Amino acid sequence: MQSTGGMCLINGCGLKVKRRGLCYGHYMKQWRYGDPLYQQQRPHVDLVGQQFGLLHVREYVQGDRSNGSRWLCVCECGASTLVRTGDLNRGTVTTCGASAHTFEDTAEYSAAHERIRSAKGSASDYQCVDCGGAAAHWSYDHADPDERTSAVVKGNPAYSLDPDHYDPRCVSCHKVFDLDYLGIEMPA
Repeated sequence: MQSTGGMCLINGCGLKVKRRGLCYGHYMKQWRYGDPLYQQQRPHVDLVGQQFGLLHVREYVQGDRSNGSRWLCVCECGASTLVRTGDLNRGTVTTCGASAHTFEDTAEYSAAHERIRSAKGSASDYQCVDCGGAAAHWSYDHADPDERTSAVVKGNPAYSLDPDHYDPRCVSCHKVFDLDYLGIEMPA
């Protein structure tokens, strides 16, 4: 271990010297543990066989310094994914991430519209499908075989849980589209 040009004495470190020929991290390990290369051993709890949400833990995958260790999990849909221990324990990852797992069938009108914005972004990022102008709303196409009607929004509007049943429309085209679907003529 030789210090070269103000660099840490630890081979491969490459950081600048802070104290006694060592970078800050290696100096603190030397001060705390008596060894600048000390690696704290964390207890390894075996999660193989456990289930977290839709994920079944199959095996532990040892990682390196850049990506860390993870658990190989198989989702109930059959897809595999690598998940960190903390994400499993906190419940922040409970599926493989496929969009089929992200929605519940109990969403009401406003939650369905939030899903559309999450899936497709703001309608204002698109052109109106009818006139080509700037879109302002996501407009339901009334073609979903699993169509819902809202029990909490005035007028009980129809809606879908599938973002693919929504098109971007400007305010006036949206109004014309909905009135036409209801069989109501637009007043002149």
